[in-house]
Amino acid sequence: MTFSIRRGLLAAAVLALASTALFGQVAVAKKTYKEPRLTVSTQRLAAALHCPVPLVRGKGKQPLMLVTGTGYTGAEAYAIGSAALKTLGRPICYVDFPYRTTGDIQISTQYLVYGLRTMAQRAGRPIAVFGISQGALLPRIALTYWPSLGKKVTDVIAVAGTQHGTTLIGECSAAKPCVPAAWQQRAGSKLLKAVNSQRDESPGPTAWTTVRTATDETVQPQTGSNPTSSLKGASNILIQSVCPGRKTGHIGSALDSVTFAAALDALGHKGPAKVKRFPKNVCASLLAPGLSSSAKAAGAFVPDPQTTAPAVPAEPRVQKWLSYQLPASLFVPFDSSF
Repeated sequence: MTFSIRRGLLAAAVLALASTALFGQVAVAKKTYKEPRLTVSTQRLAAALHCPVPLVRGKGKQPLMLVTGTGYTGAEAYAIGSAALKTLGRPICYVDFPYRTTGDIQISTQYLVYGLRTMAQRAGRPIAVFGISQGALLPRIALTYWPSLGKKVTDVIAVAGTQHGTTLIGECSAAKPCVPAAWQQRAGSKLLKAVNSQRDESPGPTAWTTVRTATDETVQPQTGSNPTSSLKGASNILIQSVCPGRKTGHIGSALDSVTFAAALDALGHKGPAKVKRFPKNVCASLLAPGLSSSAKAAGAFVPDPQTTAPAVPAEPRVQKWLSYQLPASLFVPFDSSF
């Protein structure tokens, strides 16, 4: 046997051993990592999930979970965008988070985890997610700390997300208390530091598409080298890079024709959205199909301050599961079979 052959066999053996060790570590990590237990009662979690366009098990187009932002109920978010959502011809569900989505994000995440699990189970197949503002952050937290959801969610379209916090939230202090979700979405919050310390910003085999607007009056910064709504590993789309000069606000970004094109493209292809596949006339209309007035739609519901969460003098304590540094092996793509 020549030296070169022996060397080749040795290299192959070392590679095989290394591969075995790697997959062994992955198996151990998946086996030993325990996803956080849901502490909210099943009755409350179940009561918060609604499907205005009913699920049909194993039939029709892929179902879509709509995730609302701060200050709105799931029902209100659906009503605002329903005209466009109905043109998709897909089963649609949403979650009514406590306190109009102004409460502790760590609790709201539990509602979404339950909703995603239940929706995928009822549909008998993986689902997709469309979220706006905090509703773009919640799926990321859910899929990061509950990695088993990766095989249940093929796509997340995250619009105007507070992924790295916003600098536009007013002062929150002991003298000027804020609702929990405001504390937690401020740039530099303890919650976001914990989430952003994880190795993967776009977890699992799920395809991530983010959409943002430079003229967002609520979530900033949206331009420069580190846009707050962008995620590493995602397809990150700035509306003005597709339609130069367009002025679209925070809520309007979820109703924009570019966002709708991104959603359609992501849902219609494997992987995230790609601008090069958008319709050539995507900038001809400001709004998604079915919508006639962004201002009217966005102003249709005014959050009732009496039903928001009580203001608190400090950010809620970060729970242990959120601070846990997840092993890199957890982010090896899961088997996509359902």
